[in-house]
Amino acid sequence: MFETAKEHGCYGKFYKGKFHKQIIAIICPELGSSFYTTYVERLQRIIEAHNGIALISADNFSPAAQAELLEYYASYLQVDGIIAFSLANPPKKGYDIPIVSIFSAPDPNVDTVCINLEAPIIEAVSLLRSLGHERIAFLGESLTHVKAAIFRKVCGLADPCIIESAYRFEKAGEDGARQLLTINGDHTAIICAYDNIALGAIRYLKRCGYRVPEDLSVIGIDNINISEHAETSLATIDTNPDEVCMIAWDIIQKKQQSKYYRSNQAITITGRLIVRETVGKCKTTTENSSQR
Repeated sequence: MFETAKEHGCYGKFYKGKFHKQIIAIICPELGSSFYTTYVERLQRIIEAHNGIALISADNFSPAAQAELLEYYASYLQVDGIIAFSLANPPKKGYDIPIVSIFSAPDPNVDTVCINLEAPIIEAVSLLRSLGHERIAFLGESLTHVKAAIFRKVCGLADPCIIESAYRFEKAGEDGARQLLTINGDHTAIICAYDNIALGAIRYLKRCGYRVPEDLSVIGIDNINISEHAETSLATIDTNPDEVCMIAWDIIQKKQQSKYYRSNQAITITGRLIVRETVGKCKTTTENSSQR
């Protein structure tokens, strides 16, 4: 009878057992950025390699939408595990499903895999200063204030140059570079909140007659695929998505084996600076001006 039901697409009416594969829900902020899609693809690959199926949703940076998706997956679909990016609010009490947050979580009881960006940003600033760059700017946008705060702390200056564009991705980089050149022309290095901003900034600088890295050095964050293969390969900070995703999956597995399992602390993975062609020695303002 069950085989006949399967053939006619009504098997679920008769069989209420567990699906033969693990169902893991992934809740990420967006699917339009290379950064998040890199993590989602890594997670999906890991889940499928372990005989699972990944369900992927985007909350569009909305805590309310994230909470609704969490409720849907945990209470209604009753998936086998949930991996959420930057969990905004503590999960409701009573969820009996393993939940892991990537990047941050509001509750110390939520198992979290974090990325330490402070150490590689310190390394990036130190490298630039060792090459003679004293005037270093930061280009970001409205969603990158955490990285901007790290830059402010690392620079140790009372009023570091931090530009926050109203745009996103490459357009934010073009807009940020335009603002930087309008505000002050003596900065010789830029650290960008993510690689798309850096690539947009480089494009704008080149249109204005600046050379990278001869006139300005540029460093991004995230190490997206295109960064290494850009016309001038982009120096960047890699966030180790493979390691982060494997740890998140390992925690999900351990929580499935024992609902009492807790990692008891946020597991932190340190990003690493990758030096490429967009970083070079600083030239004096006079040299820069005479060569443009």
